[in-house]
Amino acid sequence: MERWFAPAFRVTPDLALWRNMLIRTSAEGYIAACTALSPADWTEATAVLRLPALVIARDADGASPAELVKATADLIPGAAFHVIPGTGHLPCVENLAAYAAILSPFLKAHAHD
Repeated sequence: MERWFAPAFRVTPDLALWRNMLIRTSAEGYIAACTALSPADWTEATAVLRLPALVIARDADGASPAELVKATADLIPGAAFHVIPGTGHLPCVENLAAYAAILSPFLKAHAHD
C-alpha cells in the first residue's frame, strides 16, 4: 500500500477497500501483469504524439515518480503537465476534487461535440 497510496490516504477507512482488492488478486495474475509491463518502453511512440495531451503526476506516487511523469510529458510538444500534491498512484481515488479540477477544463477545451 505504501507504493500506491500517500500517507494521508493510508490512514483512512477507504484504504481497506483497495487493500482487499489487491489481496483478492491472484499472485500469478499480479506477477503476469508486472512481467508484461516491465519491459514496456513507450518513449519513441510518445515522442511522436502531436495532439493535445494532459499529463498528471502525483508527488507521493511510489510507482510512477513525478520526475518520470514530467520526463514523459516533456516528450510531447505542448503537453500540459500538473502535479497533484499529497496523492499517490490513484489521484482519482485519493483526491477526486483536485483530479477533476485539472481534468475537466482539459476535456472541455479539447472534447468534440
